[in-house]
Amino acid sequence: MVHYNLKNWIYISLINPFRTMKKIKGVFKPLKCYFKIGKIPTRWYSNPSYITIVSKDVEWKDKWDSPRYEGYPFIWIHIFNINFLWYWELPLHLNRDIDQYWEQALWYLYYYTTLSYGRLDKPDIKRAKESWPWVEYKTNISTWNDKFLWRS
Repeated sequence: MVHYNLKNWIYISLINPFRTMKKIKGVFKPLKCYFKIGKIPTRWYSNPSYITIVSKDVEWKDKWDSPRYEGYPFIWIHIFNINFLWYWELPLHLNRDIDQYWEQALWYLYYYTTLSYGRLDKPDIKRAKESWPWVEYKTNISTWNDKFLWRS
């Protein structure tokens, strides 16, 4: 992680945006890279410096002992009011489920191993699916969705 600020002229904040994507590679379907240029609504940086370079990994928080998705991985470059944005999301036909995609991936990586089965050397997708805590309210059926898995 690198942070650099030079009196509102230059701001740099670098976090590897590929860190989590690399860990779930081969288990979950890969995300699609999108590119935008021009006026971009920024989520956190309302007053960027003259030159701003920011990259972030997937943003999430822990709530009630399970992950909550906050934001996609991205690289953003702002140079004198010109914006360049690379970001990784699900393909458009799956995009409305981006929260569940990341929450399942984060559950697979960090949660079920410590909560249900103790520390395991390597995450196991079958055990992650079995230990997924969320169920439909009326039917009591797990909300785990196999359409996000690479080989489902």
